[in-house]
Amino acid sequence: MAFPSSSQAFARSTCDLPDITRDWLYKSAWKMRYRTAYNKDGYGVHPSTTSFTMHEETHTQAGKVANDLHNLGQAYARSDGPWPYSWTGIAGTKVCKPGYHRYGAAIDFTRFDWGSGHYVDTAVHGKSSSRYLRRRYLAVIATCRKHFGTVLHCHNDPDGSHWNHIHADRGRQAVALNWNYGTDTTIMQWAARDLAGMTAMVIDGIYGPQTREGYNLLRDRFGAKSIDPTKSAANLRLWLTLIGRHGMADKDAGTYKATESMKAEALDE
Repeated sequence: MAFPSSSQAFARSTCDLPDITRDWLYKSAWKMRYRTAYNKDGYGVHPSTTSFTMHEETHTQAGKVANDLHNLGQAYARSDGPWPYSWTGIAGTKVCKPGYHRYGAAIDFTRFDWGSGHYVDTAVHGKSSSRYLRRRYLAVIATCRKHFGTVLHCHNDPDGSHWNHIHADRGRQAVALNWNYGTDTTIMQWAARDLAGMTAMVIDGIYGPQTREGYNLLRDRFGAKSIDPTKSAANLRLWLTLIGRHGMADKDAGTYKATESMKAEALDE
């Protein structure tokens, strides 16, 4: 079932569309845990496995995120790899309020955990002073965008409420890149800053000369001059895969290049 337009989604707060309830994503061993509090250092506390209700498509797409992150941990771990995926922290899914949460078509992520101290905490790592943690957070954002149309996070936070979680919804499908859309522009700005070394890049979601310069730099480094992410969803997924690999491995842009096999994989996703 297709999800409604944003104007419809935010018009009322009653819960709609069929649901499923699960305590796992993609495979039963990869549990979800509810964030109940924060510790003294600001990290989320996720004490136990929790079941969440959501639309079946949201569960499927979130499972794809978890599986992609597992695969990144297997092949592109920063150190001491491979990292098998372990569990996902969640702040909420279906809530009867205006927006896509009322359809169960949105999910709020709080942690992605590969075990052995390798994880992303969405309340801390996006603006960490440690570049490798910002890069890993960026890898998660890029992976979420492969499977959800809208991704809100600490640098794409229109109402000031997403500093501590990543909101993903299907109100906008995983289509080609749109420079007028904050989700897409912030990812490219962030990649230019933390992967390609444009340290002066402002991550504001506004497409202008600096963002265009960053995009061209990434295009050259990735070997993707002929792959325009604004032309198709498959082209954007290839870019997002490259960003995810560099971010997870903590490597500078250009370490991994666009290949023909990647193009084929992006078309199949």
